[in-house]
Amino acid sequence: MMKIYKNIKLSWKALFLNKSRTIFAIIGISIGITAVMVMVAIGNGAKREIDNQFAKMGINLIIINSGKVDKVFGRAQQTNRVTTLKLKDAQAIKEQCRNIEKVMPSIDGTLKLKYDGISTMTLVYGVTSVFPEVNNFPIRMGRFFTDTENKLSKRVVVLGEEVRKNLFDNRNPIGETIRIDKVPFEVIGVLTSKGVSPDGANLDNKVIIPIKTAQRRVFNVNYLNQIYVQVSDQSYMYVAEKEIESVLRDRHRLNVRNKKNDFTLNNQLNAIKTQKESIETFNWLIIGVAGISLLVGGIGVLAVMLLSVKDRTGEIGLRLSIGARKRDIIWQFLSESLILGFSGGTLGIVLGLIIAWIIGITTSWQTYITFISVLISVVFSISTGLIFGVFPARRAANLDPIVALQKE
Repeated sequence: MMKIYKNIKLSWKALFLNKSRTIFAIIGISIGITAVMVMVAIGNGAKREIDNQFAKMGINLIIINSGKVDKVFGRAQQTNRVTTLKLKDAQAIKEQCRNIEKVMPSIDGTLKLKYDGISTMTLVYGVTSVFPEVNNFPIRMGRFFTDTENKLSKRVVVLGEEVRKNLFDNRNPIGETIRIDKVPFEVIGVLTSKGVSPDGANLDNKVIIPIKTAQRRVFNVNYLNQIYVQVSDQSYMYVAEKEIESVLRDRHRLNVRNKKNDFTLNNQLNAIKTQKESIETFNWLIIGVAGISLLVGGIGVLAVMLLSVKDRTGEIGLRLSIGARKRDIIWQFLSESLILGFSGGTLGIVLGLIIAWIIGITTSWQTYITFISVLISVVFSISTGLIFGVFPARRAANLDPIVALQKE
């Protein structure tokens, strides 16, 4: 242990015989490590943000849209609405598909809301009583409607936070009556604020009413726009998707007529996977750039160590002539290059943490640094010092003592 300590002390002393050269080599490595730390922190933060955004919509969801969604590059997504999706379809999915936790039929449309002379346009959702669980949307004030109220087509409404502010400002809306397209509804609850969804929709600018009330008293239709299916476990998402497709094709007699699906299945896992793949591609691109920075830093270490060997030729020759072994010389110079790598890595990690923190508090980007990313940065920096220190160390060890002393 004492020998290692003395070796490190000697290495530090040797490195700082030329301070400017050593400092620039350390800075070269730190730049690469800082780049890795910052970009990985941004990437990790983006992944967490995606998870949080999709959690706002609900967990393990498959969304069935009525009609075929047409995706044309360069144009907005269009859906050809049809009227074949019914409440009985939702019931059949719940009864016939395994691994299904909850099923929530839905119909929606933008209508005018009015209260005490104040009016606003908002999205009106007709759903069932499982909405808070399926969409992970808890109640902040009051309560949600019950199955009984849905079956009886009661005129009760739960407000989104933005709608509450627009109509009631700071007043308590519970028990008040608002009009949805001239139909009176009693306010029984207010949803928790959620902000914006992954696709940019305002999740707080909506009101929720029982679906049977929506069909009979508001929209006057007997079909659905969507069915939300919550799968019991994420590992069953694709299995459940196939089962749902089979049930709906059978109910809509699409197999008999050999027709295409008159519905579209949107698996939440696909959207999450696509988003995360984009982030992974970005991360790899940035890590590639950071790798180039590390390569430049490594070349700096190589240059410093080669110059050190040249400057200390006499010292190396003297040590070899009085009995020092080649491995002693190799270890001496490797110690110096490892110290350069470790010092550059430590500086880079500190700078990376500071810059990531500044980005997190001054921009809309989330940053998140894990222990693994710090550990990888340390390994990269030490490896850079080791790899680029091997050649100078071997060159020093292979010097002929007599020739080295003569050069001195």
